[in-house]
Amino acid sequence: MKAMNERKYLLMILVAGLVFFGLAVSDVKAGDLPDPETVMEHYIKATGGKDNYEKHNSLKMTGTFAMPAMGITAPLTTYQKAPNLGYTIIASDAFGTIESGSNGEVLWEKTMMTGPKVKEGEEKAVADRQGAWNMLLRWKDFYTESNTVAVEEVEGQNCYKVVSTPKVGSDETSWLNVETSLLVKTSMSMTNEMGVISMDIYPSDYRDVDGVTVPFQVRQILMGMQEITITTETLEWDPEIPEGTFDVPEDVMALVK
Repeated sequence: MKAMNERKYLLMILVAGLVFFGLAVSDVKAGDLPDPETVMEHYIKATGGKDNYEKHNSLKMTGTFAMPAMGITAPLTTYQKAPNLGYTIIASDAFGTIESGSNGEVLWEKTMMTGPKVKEGEEKAVADRQGAWNMLLRWKDFYTESNTVAVEEVEGQNCYKVVSTPKVGSDETSWLNVETSLLVKTSMSMTNEMGVISMDIYPSDYRDVDGVTVPFQVRQILMGMQEITITTETLEWDPEIPEGTFDVPEDVMALVK
């Protein structure tokens, strides 16, 4: 039973998507802790700038995720489209197909273990933030407060520590490299029917894709022990998206009705 519950936690995190709400800063005097508005301006500039963010309205990402301790690797495909449409599919011989998505109103997921599910409460709020297109350009729509609280060393890098309070859910803490303004780590937690799930997220291998800098590898530590590595192989802005990609499956709609 314990092994099954741990596996269920892993599946829930995999379909939750990636969280990259990092507040980065650069070009500040030693000892200064800038206000959130300044922090966001520097982060956006460091990762491409507002104009480059706004010239795209959709993406397709393909890659793999791995559970090293379990010896599992599987392909992953994600589509996103403004303002808040999304779909992710992961296919594995070990645990079947995992799907999650949003049509802008209904946020859902499906696994062989849990069946179809409509996300509610804090879990829905987290997924809604993750799926919002260009969320970093309108972060105040999702967070009530954000403060740069310290300078700390993380992963051998000197980082600004930023604590942000979402409108729904627990505080999220991010650490940003003082020199490069890139996100080094994010810590957060999410509450659902299984209880409180904690996550430490480490993005790396940053690359420029048509003017926007994104991490091509993300390592997630779940509950302080379970590791997941998500590696991007291709990322395409404004791709051709198959018709019906963001439709809610019939068995999920049956739960809504």
